Amino acid sequence: MLVSLIIGLAITRTLSGLSRRLQEPQKTDRTPSQIVWSLVLLLGTVHFWWWEFALRLIDQWNFWIYIFILLYASLFFLMSTLLYPDHIQDHAEREGFFIRRRHAFFALFALSFVFDIADTLIKGAEHLESLGGWYLVRTFAGIVIALVAMRMENSRALMWLGLVWLTCSVIWITMLYSDLI
Repeated sequence: MLVSLIIGLAITRTLSGLSRRLQEPQKTDRTPSQIVWSLVLLLGTVHFWWWEFALRLIDQWNFWIYIFILLYASLFFLMSTLLYPDHIQDHAEREGFFIRRRHAFFALFALSFVFDIADTLIKGAEHLESLGGWYLVRTFAGIVIALVAMRMENSRALMWLGLVWLTCSVIWITMLYSDLI
């Protein structure tokens, strides 16, 4: 229940931020990297929630696994606060804030992949094997994209990097859950 609450806060904050941008587009600076990374975060957050459905496979729970899962969920909320901070009234400045705070955002983004590996191992070797080799390729690619994004100052380049990651994520999720189609 607490994990769902944290995830809900991350989704709410990101959707609220996107809504503000849509309500007053004249106040934005026409650089859509914040929007693209918002979509990346929304997809990642929803996928996290779905991914955590596999927690039912864990036979032996303990308090520290629970704390770990709460910390993992909290990464998504923290990323949403860096996309859409509390006290910046000027909408155009929100994108500037995101660009200036990109190191923190992408450090959390990279850290989410480290947590993902640990989470997968908690679910067991069988679960890891079921994901196949592409899981490790995707995880490594996510960390590399985060490290590259930390070095980028150009908002347009960050937008394109986000679109590449969003496309790869859609393909990965579709491949992973293709038996649902």
